Amino acid sequence: MSEDYKERIRERILNRDTFVRAVFTGQQKSADIEWVKIFIRPVEIKGSYRWQFSFFDEKKDVSKNYDEKETPIKLSDVLTLPFRNILVENTSGTLQVNVSKKGKAIVSEHKTKDDVSAPDLSHNRSKTRSLTAENAKPFLEAVGILTRDGRIKADMQRKYIQINEFLRLFDETGDLESFQGKPLHIVDFGCGNAYLTFAVYYYLHDVLELDVHVTGVDLKADLIERHREKAQKLGWGQLNFEVGHIQDFQPGVPPDIVVALHACDTATDDAIAKGLGWGSRIIICAPCCQHDLQVQMAQASLPESMAAVLGHGILFERMGDILTDTFRAATLRIMGYRTDVTQFVPIEHTAKNLMIRAVKISAPGKNPRWVEEYRKLKDQWNVTPYLEKILGDDFSKHFI
Repeated sequence: MSEDYKERIRERILNRDTFVRAVFTGQQKSADIEWVKIFIRPVEIKGSYRWQFSFFDEKKDVSKNYDEKETPIKLSDVLTLPFRNILVENTSGTLQVNVSKKGKAIVSEHKTKDDVSAPDLSHNRSKTRSLTAENAKPFLEAVGILTRDGRIKADMQRKYIQINEFLRLFDETGDLESFQGKPLHIVDFGCGNAYLTFAVYYYLHDVLELDVHVTGVDLKADLIERHREKAQKLGWGQLNFEVGHIQDFQPGVPPDIVVALHACDTATDDAIAKGLGWGSRIIICAPCCQHDLQVQMAQASLPESMAAVLGHGILFERMGDILTDTFRAATLRIMGYRTDVTQFVPIEHTAKNLMIRAVKISAPGKNPRWVEEYRKLKDQWNVTPYLEKILGDDFSKHFI
């Protein structure tokens, strides 16, 4: 098919009245693209219409806004890139382009029976609460965050902020739309009081309307029983809870998403290892206390240049925390995941405020840069991360 499909894409994206979003993913055979995904959506800034281009690579995403003069030029640049899959959604339907291994563009168009909602032009959606007293009243009441008269309880304000911050960061992976029209399986390791477990289910099932199946796992049997009763009262049949260790958990279906928030010490590594073993599409963890690497550091020959830092107990401990999470992020990149480390919630809410977000984009070991970074880090600090140990040959073979 001729490249007239590019003109059809252009027309749909530049139509201010109907454009909703566009997603460019995958690379054509033997092609090399700097970005693993490009996402375009309309936004409104100070009363003016703009097109927001979000560029995702293996480590980060960058968003820029363009006006009606700049956008056609930028869009032309994007259309020259050899992406394999292109989806453009308008209020009247979608245009899907898939490029075969032989370079042939297969174009399909689907009209909606009813026009979809007008696009959301809010510039910074992260400032908007994902769940509010209005749109999530049953859920917030059930978990004890909302009073009967519809107000957030004073002593639950921090938890409410944490829930919405997590959902924002979860949504920012930019990959949830890929689960439209098919079952989505999630496991939440160390679910504890399960505020976030219930929130994830509600947000994905009721707000995004996905066919989501969530399982919370924790060692405390009494907590798990209460969560089961609560889920049953809410009528949430696809939200389940199980008692057990992370290492022992065996799901009926390999989870698409693995979550582990504030799992202590090496439990975070166990959760990451499980996700890697299952080939989960998304892995999200917010590490808690971390001791394994600190013990090794105390016994190892450490860089002399760091002596002034490591001579202070609190700084030694924090350096151990930083190194542990650095190794985790580096491991995920080697295993084919676009990975970033971001702040989970403001420091006044919890001292453990880092989150590691990883989205699978390729087979393991494809980028030698990440392997070399990992080697240098290990050699400098003379340690072997726990995650490397439990992954065994599945990880170490990429260093051969």
